[in-house]
Amino acid sequence: MAALAARGPYLVLWTAATLRTFTVCRPDRTVIWHSRFHADLVIDNEVEAAKVGALQAISIAARAREEWGADVATLRLTVARAGFDRSAVDAAAIASGLILDLAVDAIGNPALGHPPERWVNWWTRDLGTLIHNPQGLR
Repeated sequence: MAALAARGPYLVLWTAATLRTFTVCRPDRTVIWHSRFHADLVIDNEVEAAKVGALQAISIAARAREEWGADVATLRLTVARAGFDRSAVDAAAIASGLILDLAVDAIGNPALGHPPERWVNWWTRDLGTLIHNPQGLR
């Protein structure tokens, strides 16, 4: 899988979450998705919110990988909060054809500063802009 990812696109996303909302930003730091968590989700704490926000970002990266036409891609995902159980996030990435490169940035993460009631829908955005290096080379 790693060999295939090396030939595929390199995607970059940032994410942050509160108990009710999540935000995902693309490589140029533009918000591509800001929404409420699904009403059926029970999120008790900010660590759980960070994990679910990361899962939302993985779903967007998987769609970008599919649009690119690659079987596997690498996702550099920077979250605003650490401490969640990574196993579910890693499993979701692998199941989505993504090799996950996870980082934490609680200060410079652009997903932190989005106005809470300004909703952004991912389907109105060009997912090709998630690709850091359009040629798929590192």
